[in-house]
Amino acid sequence: SSDSRNQDLARYLDWYNTGRPHYALNKQPPAKRLSQLNNVLRNDS
Repeated sequence: SSDSRNQDLARYLDWYNTGRPHYALNKQPPAKRLSQLNNVLRNDS
């Protein structure tokens, strides 16, 4: 069913972004890499 697919997709995306090592990111999952970035815009005052 559509509900079942949506639940499976949510679990898959969670695993893909937080659990699976991405070799292009030095074997880190994307979520880990994002937490290490500092993309905050700063205002010089």
